[in-house]
Amino acid sequence: MKKYLILTLSLSLCVLQGLAQPKFASKVKKGIVSVNTYDEKGDLLRQGTAFYVGENGDAVADYRLFKGAYKALVTDSSGRQDSVVCISGADDTYSLVRFQVASKKHSVLPFATSVSAMESEFFVLSIVDGEVLHEQVIVADTSLIQGKYAYYGLNQKIGEKLIGQPVFNKEGVLTGILHSTIGEKSYVLDIRFIETLKIEAIASNSASGALDNIFISKDLPKTAEEALVYLYFKSRTMGNDEYMKLVNRFVDAYPQNAEGYLRRATPLIDMLRFDEADKDLQQHLQLTEDKAEGNFKVGSLIYDKLRFQPEPAYESWNYDVVIQHMDAAISLNMEKPDGEERKASDSRYKVLKAQILLNKGDYDAAISLYEQLNQGENRSPSYYYAISLARDGRGDSLATVIEPLDSAIAMFGTPMPSGAANYVIRRGQLYANAGKYREAVLDYNQYAYLLNNQVSAVFYHERSMIEMNGRMFQPALDDINKAIEMSPRTPLYYIDKASLTLRVNLLDECVQACETAIALNPDIVDSYRILGYAQLQKEDKENARANLLKAVGMGDESAQKILDMYFK
Repeated sequence: MKKYLILTLSLSLCVLQGLAQPKFASKVKKGIVSVNTYDEKGDLLRQGTAFYVGENGDAVADYRLFKGAYKALVTDSSGRQDSVVCISGADDTYSLVRFQVASKKHSVLPFATSVSAMESEFFVLSIVDGEVLHEQVIVADTSLIQGKYAYYGLNQKIGEKLIGQPVFNKEGVLTGILHSTIGEKSYVLDIRFIETLKIEAIASNSASGALDNIFISKDLPKTAEEALVYLYFKSRTMGNDEYMKLVNRFVDAYPQNAEGYLRRATPLIDMLRFDEADKDLQQHLQLTEDKAEGNFKVGSLIYDKLRFQPEPAYESWNYDVVIQHMDAAISLNMEKPDGEERKASDSRYKVLKAQILLNKGDYDAAISLYEQLNQGENRSPSYYYAISLARDGRGDSLATVIEPLDSAIAMFGTPMPSGAANYVIRRGQLYANAGKYREAVLDYNQYAYLLNNQVSAVFYHERSMIEMNGRMFQPALDDINKAIEMSPRTPLYYIDKASLTLRVNLLDECVQACETAIALNPDIVDSYRILGYAQLQKEDKENARANLLKAVGMGDESAQKILDMYFK
């Protein structure tokens, strides 16, 4: 009887020990929060657990909880809610995410700084209806990730519903997160793995994929230099709203960094928030140490707005303002110590100023500056090309416009490289516009040769029209057929073929080309007029009259004249 009482008492003590909370439970409870994540429509996506590991609302959770999320809210043990403001790192291979909440003061869980020993006691904690529950386990085996972070195998299987819960040692120090259950064992990921969770300018494949699948704003890298590189890459892929959140975070973190204000001005311009953009540009000029480069960058940004986004206009920005910034950049740059860097900057600033003058239509000033730049060892085909454009804009004679192009082409030497092709085709276009068709064709031929005949349907069409005007009918027909072969669904090519074949009396081909053009686009009036006239030449007066009337009905006066001439 005595033995039976002792055994019963021992069993009762064991049960009570198992049910009793760890001594540290009430202390760590404040650092554990519940998380709700939401999809794009605002519907609940998943529910889970996270815990605070750093100052300023820094917390971690299982990555799977956040995958696909557009929003997340956390609720602490007192019922206070907080929104997740940004993701500061993620890894989908080991399923961990690090994030920050809006408020800053939280109970942070101290965590282990080294690997726990074999057979250590661990406690998997969870909070249900405000009560701390736990599973007591033993470390059965340990492997290392990246040669540093522990991956603990436990002596038993724990329910998958507890995956993502924090794991503590018997002293109440956070050691890891319950990571997975495989077979009859469960595994814990070393909490120190959070050291790898950070935003980098160039992320690893694992981190990049994980971050791309979370649609909550991302944090910035930890240094201003890295953050600027990161902003550069994100500016090329993000929409303005999302990018603005990032750049605002940069400005808040580094308010004395001039570059942040310049970066923010770009999306503000795209969003038509010009007053704000102008304020940021002025702040950039005030903060930047290199005033010459600052003026250059500000002027460049305003110039891009004037070129690529002319409407709606912003009254404070015009070409004169841009030129003022360029002049300031040039002047301030001359105050720097003499050397190669100053020389390179001076050339860069003056080249942009010359482009601005050209776009503004101040051709005399543009030519003067390009000629200044185009001296001695600085001579460049591109400067000659720009001088030709300015002379053409000014209305100079053909010879005067072509002369700098000849100089540019001569600089390439012989045999000419493919880089000369754009200069040759520009000269050909000038000859064509002046009615010098045979000279134009020679340049078009040279252009095609320089590019190994890797040219477009547009090129063949243009050359065909020049050849036709130069009465080079067979080459013109060959080229228009080549254009059609390369772009068989372009109605214009068939209409121009019809015009060409009509001139050389290939009436059947003319009719066929018109009919194809009409099939592709029945709303082009030229097709009906040319078709009607070709049918007249074939003495098909009934169809001719019908097509000419169709053209007249579409407003073609030439078709009416043909009707008046042939159908009195």
